[in-house]
Amino acid sequence: MCRKLPLERDGALRYLLPAILNPRYQLTNPNILLEDLPYTLSMVATITSQHAIERVKSNCSLSTIQYLTENKTSAQVSLTEGHKFDRDVELLIYYSEVHSPSVAVEMGMLDMKPDNLMGAPCAMLSFYPDIPEVEASKFCGEFVFLMDRSGSMDFPMSRERNSQLRIEAAKRRVKYTQETMEDAVERVKCLEADLGGTEILAPLCNIFKAPSIPGHPLKLFVFTDGEVSDTFSVIKEVQLNSNKHRCFSFGIGQGASTSLIKTIARVSGGTAEFITGKDRMQTKALGSLKFALQCAVENISLSWELPPGLTVKMLSPEQPAIIRGQRLITYVQLTGLMPQVESTGTVCIKHSLQGKSLENRVIFSLPPKANANFFIHRLAAKSLIQTKDMGLVKTSEEDKEDVMNISLQSGVLSSFTAFCAINKELNKPVQGPLDHRVIPTTGIDVTVSWPPHFGAWQGQVEQWVLGAAECGSESINSLELVSEYSGMTNVAPIEETKEADASTKESNVQNEHKAFGDNVVVQLIALQNANGSWNLDEDLTKILGSTLKDIKAANPVKHEDPSAWATVLAVVWLHAIGKDLKCEWELLERKAVAWLHDHAVS
Repeated sequence: MCRKLPLERDGALRYLLPAILNPRYQLTNPNILLEDLPYTLSMVATITSQHAIERVKSNCSLSTIQYLTENKTSAQVSLTEGHKFDRDVELLIYYSEVHSPSVAVEMGMLDMKPDNLMGAPCAMLSFYPDIPEVEASKFCGEFVFLMDRSGSMDFPMSRERNSQLRIEAAKRRVKYTQETMEDAVERVKCLEADLGGTEILAPLCNIFKAPSIPGHPLKLFVFTDGEVSDTFSVIKEVQLNSNKHRCFSFGIGQGASTSLIKTIARVSGGTAEFITGKDRMQTKALGSLKFALQCAVENISLSWELPPGLTVKMLSPEQPAIIRGQRLITYVQLTGLMPQVESTGTVCIKHSLQGKSLENRVIFSLPPKANANFFIHRLAAKSLIQTKDMGLVKTSEEDKEDVMNISLQSGVLSSFTAFCAINKELNKPVQGPLDHRVIPTTGIDVTVSWPPHFGAWQGQVEQWVLGAAECGSESINSLELVSEYSGMTNVAPIEETKEADASTKESNVQNEHKAFGDNVVVQLIALQNANGSWNLDEDLTKILGSTLKDIKAANPVKHEDPSAWATVLAVVWLHAIGKDLKCEWELLERKAVAWLHDHAVS
């Protein structure tokens, strides 16, 4: 199988080998203990690249990386012996000089005609621009959240014991204003997975029919766990409206439709995320929000300089803009006479960023080397198929014929083709009924019981887009927030003893907060006001590990509004105690700092 690996926030490429390909609604396999699984998985991954490979990380135990070349462009890693295939295997691959554009060229198949996709040489251009992060206050936008409330959203996130329900992971949204924030608790109580099947086409159409707000580009966030009845109609609708919005999609749980989630993001220039197992919704949702608040590289154009007799045929659709953290992958076919002696080609990438015109030039060697796997050709074929294949009903007869020809030539699947099992000893298709094998898996307890203190913590609201950095109501027309559900009661005040010295008290505070996990950070976030400040009250002082009397006494400007002092302490606390979750509060910290600039005395 040949596929393009997704790019992570930190520049790593992510490879995922799923333990279960498509669990969907229920599993019938027997559940046994992990140590009793009758099978193990061995895997060796060989990595080759034009860039040096810095390191490889995994959620599973790996062997030490072995470099196969001196320049570290080829390496191998393997799972340690005896790995139980009880979870998805994830590899994160980090490269050096990732922002340098590159071109890889590959010879075509010798037994194919040169006018076929697989017969002529192909090139892949990779461009991952280093776009500086800008302050969110410079961005204006309208934010709309589309939430799946189908019945399957009431299932657990994963097969792990005590995994939270999908709807609980997702039900964190009410419109963000000061007034509606006060009503957030009651509104999220009404959000349940009770609307039958996953049908999002109608609400999508309603969203796109709404009048645009001048100066506020639309950012659409879609959260779902499953398939829709007509995936291609949904994709087509998003694609038709891609000129006026970006779609940021989220697949919740291990059975989310990769085709739907990835494609609606791709055709609209947004990003796709999958939340499985113990992944935090806040981290990934905030990451996408940060993307939505960033400027973009725009007006991208390519010009190719090749030896005489050689021309370029574009195979990828135009991508006029990419935002920070995205990359441009373009496939082209080289047609004509390939030079017989060593030569070079050049591609010039012109683009604009924040009003400035820029360009990058990449020189590559010709003629290309042979590759028996034809990776670039098959990736190009997949890109072509994705642009033409809209399903049985939506694809024109002409495009359908093109898709089938490309699929049969390259061995890349489409909606009109399928693989056939071949008995290699007989060189004949496998026939007859399929053998059913029962594969034991590790167990999961899907029984859900609410704790008796449910009402005490149900209304905690995590303002993960609380103000979107320094954005005020002037720059964001419509913004929404998120509420957090956690099985912990409100954190109790930390007892102080007069005998304890300062260092001991600090250690006790940190240990207490660590015991409560990230819940205490969520509670502090929930106390922030819509304008970015915190109130100096008992709820805040409990989290800070002190008393209201002592904190008021320490206020350096006692005659002024104590909110400034409270806000300073809250921000300092986040840096000291909540630093491991910085990606989840850095936007609200920026808003707090902006509020302090306007309201704090010297």
